Amino acid sequence: MKKRSRRNLVPALILLAVGSYFLAQQLGMDIPFAGTILSWPSVLVIAGLFFLSQGYSQREDGQVFTGAATLGLGLYFHAVYTFDLWSIHWSHFTLIFGIAFLLKYRYSRRDGWIPGIILIGISLFSLFFQGSVRLIQETLGAASQFWPVILIGLGLYLLFLRKK
Repeated sequence: MKKRSRRNLVPALILLAVGSYFLAQQLGMDIPFAGTILSWPSVLVIAGLFFLSQGYSQREDGQVFTGAATLGLGLYFHAVYTFDLWSIHWSHFTLIFGIAFLLKYRYSRRDGWIPGIILIGISLFSLFFQGSVRLIQETLGAASQFWPVILIGLGLYLLFLRKK
């Protein structure tokens, strides 16, 4: 395939799919799973696949990360809203982004390994130990009130006092 025609492949396929859908609708044809296919999570899945294919073909690890995260979010929201498989929990999002970081690392061998492992670890800890946040708060007791102040202090330190 020529380089120019490969570059036009994705927009051409999108135009063919959208045009076919509208033509079938005008002809009165019943399109199976139209509600599922034309939902907003499907847009995320398609965009994620697009970014992944662009990232792998152009060797850009940033697009691999974006594609993996977008594809993961699209599949997750399909599982939640379309198929009603599980409920929304914050640890699912950190798991998706952790996997995206690991895919980026697998591709580039530069960045993403440590954040990926940390995010997946946080996710697994939260998923398998549902009372973990409550347990930490009870263990720390009164000191848990000062976490916002500690975080603000660390942020100010990083912004103004840390030498480069």
